[in-house]
Amino acid sequence: MSETTSPPSAALPSGWLRLDRAGWWGAFAVTPMNGIVLGIVPINLGSTFSHMLNVSPWWGFLIALGSAIPVLLVLYLVQRLRYPQAWVNFDTGEMRAGRRVVPLADITWARLDLFDRKRSHTRMLTLRFGAEGGPRASVRLRGRTGQTPSAAVTGVLAQIVRRSSIAVPQTPNDPSGRFARFNFPGALGRDDALEVVLTPPTIDDPPPVLTA
Repeated sequence: MSETTSPPSAALPSGWLRLDRAGWWGAFAVTPMNGIVLGIVPINLGSTFSHMLNVSPWWGFLIALGSAIPVLLVLYLVQRLRYPQAWVNFDTGEMRAGRRVVPLADITWARLDLFDRKRSHTRMLTLRFGAEGGPRASVRLRGRTGQTPSAAVTGVLAQIVRRSSIAVPQTPNDPSGRFARFNFPGALGRDDALEVVLTPPTIDDPPPVLTA
């Protein structure tokens, strides 16, 4: 999809508009730290309790299985707290999530979470963006079965990106940003963010970002 195919500003809705966001499983699957925590914490708990209670390792295994559910629940709640439902208002040029409201121009960062499912030959994409220390949003660009947002949702996201100040972070040791791709895996500039919104890359396309 090219930039000219997205709806013009006049076609955008008025008032506060709720943004579509990634489903809980999509957001969970493309966040590597969640998988690491879910794998390590239950195993450590099972091993610790089996040693403390001096019981068979099989009991430790059962404890690990039982603790996986509450760990998963905690990770899910943390995900929801980090990314509450986001809303955008093009009339006022603002975005809000929870109680925090910022101008769209204050949106300064964007990150693309990418997860390739090679067995099903699909790529899951989640775009995260927000203001420094302010509200953030999480929107799924490509789902588990390859589905992408509707043209209306794509137009809304594209307009948010256009009005934002998204830029790849820089460090004093790399003022030109030459190595930003390696220093900040997943980070996008505004042009790159607009490109992935308008044309979410498939698994056959080169990865647009490095993964952590």
